[in-house]
Amino acid sequence: MLNLTLRTLNANRIRLALTAFAVVLGVSFVVSSFVLGDGLHSSFGTLSEEIVGGTDLEIRPTSEFGSVIPLDAALADTVGSLEGIERVEGIVSTQPVQPVTEDGSPVTTAGPPMIGFSWIDDPLLSSFVVVEGRAPASGMEFAIDRDSAAAFGFEVGRRYEVITPTGPHELELVGVTRFGESNATLGAVLTQYPLHTAQRLFDRSGQFDSLLVRYQSGADGAVVLDAVEAAIPDNARAVGQSALVAETSAGFDEGIDIFNNILLAFAGVALFVSIFIIANTFAIVLGQRTRDLALLRALGASGAQVQRSALGEALIVDLVASVAGLLGGIGLTYGLRALFDALGAGLPDSPIILQPRTVVLAFVIGVGVTVLSAFGPARRAARVAPIAALRDSVDSPAGVSARRSLAGLALMAGGAAGGGLGMFGDPGDLAARFALLGLGAAGIFVGAALSTPAAARPVLSMVGTPLRVLGLPGHLSTRNAARNPRRTSSTAASLTVGLALVTMALVMGESIKASVSDTLAGSVNADYVSLADADITARIARDLAQEDIFAAVSGYRYNEVSFDGEVSLAVGSDLVATGELFDLGLVDGALSSDPRAVVVHVDEAERRGYAVGDPIDVAFPNGSTDRFTVAAIFETNTILDEEYLIGLDRWAERFGVDDDSWVAMKLSEGATVIDAERVFASMEERYPQFVVEDRAEYQASVEAEIDRLLVAINAMLVLAILVALIGIANTLALSVFERTGELGLLRAVGMTPSQTRRMIRYEAAQVALFGTSIGVAIGVMFGWAAATALPDSFVYTVAVPVERIGVLIGICTAAGLLAAAFPARRAGRLDVLDAIAHG
Repeated sequence: MLNLTLRTLNANRIRLALTAFAVVLGVSFVVSSFVLGDGLHSSFGTLSEEIVGGTDLEIRPTSEFGSVIPLDAALADTVGSLEGIERVEGIVSTQPVQPVTEDGSPVTTAGPPMIGFSWIDDPLLSSFVVVEGRAPASGMEFAIDRDSAAAFGFEVGRRYEVITPTGPHELELVGVTRFGESNATLGAVLTQYPLHTAQRLFDRSGQFDSLLVRYQSGADGAVVLDAVEAAIPDNARAVGQSALVAETSAGFDEGIDIFNNILLAFAGVALFVSIFIIANTFAIVLGQRTRDLALLRALGASGAQVQRSALGEALIVDLVASVAGLLGGIGLTYGLRALFDALGAGLPDSPIILQPRTVVLAFVIGVGVTVLSAFGPARRAARVAPIAALRDSVDSPAGVSARRSLAGLALMAGGAAGGGLGMFGDPGDLAARFALLGLGAAGIFVGAALSTPAAARPVLSMVGTPLRVLGLPGHLSTRNAARNPRRTSSTAASLTVGLALVTMALVMGESIKASVSDTLAGSVNADYVSLADADITARIARDLAQEDIFAAVSGYRYNEVSFDGEVSLAVGSDLVATGELFDLGLVDGALSSDPRAVVVHVDEAERRGYAVGDPIDVAFPNGSTDRFTVAAIFETNTILDEEYLIGLDRWAERFGVDDDSWVAMKLSEGATVIDAERVFASMEERYPQFVVEDRAEYQASVEAEIDRLLVAINAMLVLAILVALIGIANTLALSVFERTGELGLLRAVGMTPSQTRRMIRYEAAQVALFGTSIGVAIGVMFGWAAATALPDSFVYTVAVPVERIGVLIGICTAAGLLAAAFPARRAGRLDVLDAIAHG
């Protein structure tokens, strides 16, 4: 039986390749994610040691909640005077710090940060090494990392403007640096400045973000650490070198793991789609070998032997696909690197590491997918009696099984229940929630594949009606697509999965955009909003508030605060101005300028029993406490999106920072757009990071950001659709082989090669349209459920992008025609006499 299995596969090498290709794609993505991740883990592990290898101790500010308060610069002298301490370097850093190129364009990135650092002279404590020019020593000098200098054309010796939190400043570029051994910046722009210059530019005068400590040679580290811990204040902690390396590595590892999990999620979708394709392919292949299998049974082969032979074929397919997937995964690693380089977020050089775990996992996944897919067809082949098999096909039966349909409906109901529990219930942690959502989606997809054959004939009859006007090819294509509902449904199921996920993303995106539009129309009174990728100096809001053309101006910032012992994120703003800028839907009380006033959302007030006039004990990150009073209760937090609003009094002292996340403005009565543009132009000269948008522009920018996210998600989901289209092409190619005799008879009675090709293409289009329609229906349902499950403060309107979905259906139908190109060409070139003889 083994020899027979090998000879059968060798005689059908193209069929083997088509069957294996779907698995190769999924395995390649899994392998690539692990190879890339293992390489990055290795590189960043080495980088972590390089960054902190010369630092024996780091002293950091700490806080039980919220932002940390920077260290007083005098602490450096205190620590430096301790026995056993060789060197203490205070450092400050902030972002964004935006260099401006020679042509006047501020540097921008596609996501990576732009960070400014104070320069450290001690090479053992510094993470940077000068590779050109010299280090920034004093005054208005700076250095920039090597990759950024090359990418944006910065040259040593020239003067450039640099935009910092305190505004634009002109500095001389005196050096180019390397971050670690390989300058692994991941697309970030890193600049360095003399310490006192950095403190002034970053608004950190008299403060340090942390202290780096190097011990004297031969000093007892434990003794020195005890002395340091005794000398530093309660709001600081000392971290030793081993802990520093572990923390730095853990920070890198966390980001790498998130990146890996995203790749693995898309690989999982591709593998899930492959299951339908492989199952369908093996059902057809075994159906075409009915007579061969019957002869084996007649010669004495048992049903178990036939089943083992079929599963043996699947296992060999798996071995081929797994080996190809391993090689493809390594190649895909280079492709992903090139993609990130093109996006401006280049990954650092890292070795290609193919760990035994990755190899084993590739084969386990391949075996699992292929054998699971082939088990059903192999089991059906083994159950057919020899005499019956000589007359009939063991392929998927043409009829529709009521039991199969009921099982499918039950699976869909169970999947919907599991998904509903994941979205609306309380499964515990986030992992359990996602597990329920994933299992629920899988149940719905598998259930749909089992139950949709019952709808295949009527739906295809309706879809194929317009094709009948195209003559005989259109009429026959509809009959062919509907003759075997189970096969058609299984072929379309792979496309259903990809289209459902894409449609869900479209519905979610459209719902978010509709919610943003309704919010801006209903609860936003502000005429302008200034947003930035990072926090902006509070001086902007203060300067705008001095302009007579504005009736209300407020900056908005977020930080953690303890209210009666419970930590929550609070919004800081000018409360009175906020009442003019936004409709908060006040339920009780009034907004107040009292520095000890707090405004509470109605749900939080009900949960904690707060009423207007009640006192609340408030604790801040700097350790201070105060008693606030509930001034008002509000119900509309769509824009501000938090439960507590407080004023800005003593914010810098309490939180250690004095920056805004964004600013809102409302024009005074009689002020014009021209007046506003004049003020904004003046502000941009002083603060180039200041970017302002009116309501229409703000809405457009939000919608554009959502669309960019959808493009990124759907670009990855195209993999699943590509696998599905390969499945359609594979099924049609095998179907043409199966119907060779039938096609020969049609040619013999007058059907032309052109008509034959059109018939196959129309059949593919109908299968694609059938799968697309079901996928769109499920995707709309998923999108509605996801949008409903999200908080009303984020999405409260469900919107379906009908036009985009219509375009998607058209594209997939056209792609179905394209997928049929090879099978149609083969069918059109069949020799009539050979085809009849084959039949």
